[in-house]
Amino acid sequence: MRRFAVLALLLFTTTACWSGDAAEGILEPQTFADLPAEIDYVALGDSYSAGPLITTIRSDPSGCVRSTDNYPAFLAGWLSVETYTDVTCSAADTDDLTGRQRLIDGKRVAPQLDALSEETDLVTLGIGGNDFGIFSSLLECVDGCTPQREATLLRNAGRVEQRVAGAVRAIAKRAPDAAVYVVGYPQVLPTEKSCRAVPLPPAQLAAAAEIAGRLNDSLRAGAEACGAAYVDIDPASVGHDVCAGQAAWINGPEMRMGIAAPFHPMLAGMHGVAAEVFAAVTGDEAPAGDRATPPRDAVVRN
Repeated sequence: MRRFAVLALLLFTTTACWSGDAAEGILEPQTFADLPAEIDYVALGDSYSAGPLITTIRSDPSGCVRSTDNYPAFLAGWLSVETYTDVTCSAADTDDLTGRQRLIDGKRVAPQLDALSEETDLVTLGIGGNDFGIFSSLLECVDGCTPQREATLLRNAGRVEQRVAGAVRAIAKRAPDAAVYVVGYPQVLPTEKSCRAVPLPPAQLAAAAEIAGRLNDSLRAGAEACGAAYVDIDPASVGHDVCAGQAAWINGPEMRMGIAAPFHPMLAGMHGVAAEVFAAVTGDEAPAGDRATPPRDAVVRN
């Protein structure tokens, strides 16, 4: 049944970008070879891209709780970009790409797409989990989730596809020559055996995995329908979920300053995601070593 649903989803999204002017908002396929030697890179997204509470938090603005060591920072360093603009922001959803997001301190930030221009060469976008309250509802399900709530979450995860397609269209209009990569979400919860951090029965873990899979399916479909590439993080993150102990990429339910926000990627997770994005962009394995942040003179203050 799920295969049929995903197939229908993919068939439907093949026309998702063809509204109004026929080719408007459709990206031309790009490869690393198409990028200039001096890359202008812009990172867009939510907390899974921003990296709340990991190591040092950037102050531009502090309300986004954006780490200096998130995956965009690793990627910028490994690619030796000319300029690196990171406007990822915790709690962002697709509306905040074009609207002013209200931060936890009450301040507002400019729409994330304002960071783009015709000079932008590379864009990463990691967003969608906050739309329709999907992530917050999933976390509530750690304490129990009704079949009705699960059905709603599945439906909403499918609805994200159109929002991601719209986001890619908007990016294409502002940065028509950029290579755009939509980055999926890693595996947060185990699929079968739980642990103290998430004491859930197998049936509930399976339901959560199906919702997470539907969300990533939506990201892939929305991205590819409009000419963006999709970076699938799920396979690489298997065995690195919140219950994986020393191998975990994901923090548990505790707020850990300098480590990560609850149920968010830690430094190891950001490094792992960066490696997958780097491989997708370049076709090569990421450089060896634990740290590779961008040169400070390459960072564009937001």
